[in-house]
Amino acid sequence: MQDEMTLFEPIVLKDSFGAEKTVWNQCGCAHVERVLYRGSRSEENAEHFPEVRTEWNIRSYHRIGENWRVRHHGGYLYTVVAIVPNKKRGFNKLVCERVNE
Repeated sequence: MQDEMTLFEPIVLKDSFGAEKTVWNQCGCAHVERVLYRGSRSEENAEHFPEVRTEWNIRSYHRIGENWRVRHHGGYLYTVVAIVPNKKRGFNKLVCERVNE
């Protein structure tokens, strides 16, 4: 089953005081295939947080990097934590974690 997602590249800006701020530049859309969807729950400071980890296959010609963000159309915003290339088949596997904002 094919899905679509929007790709966001992080751009770090510095103000006049040297403080850094990350803005997310939308740099395209891509057709992807979800390979894995796993959810769990974690507890931090007596609060419960959902943890969702997904893996997606994306064609290797798409420009994307680790620490980028992707938004699944009709779904959530994720951070790309790792990219596993599969040159033989012509795609990269994106290992992503859901952004809890």
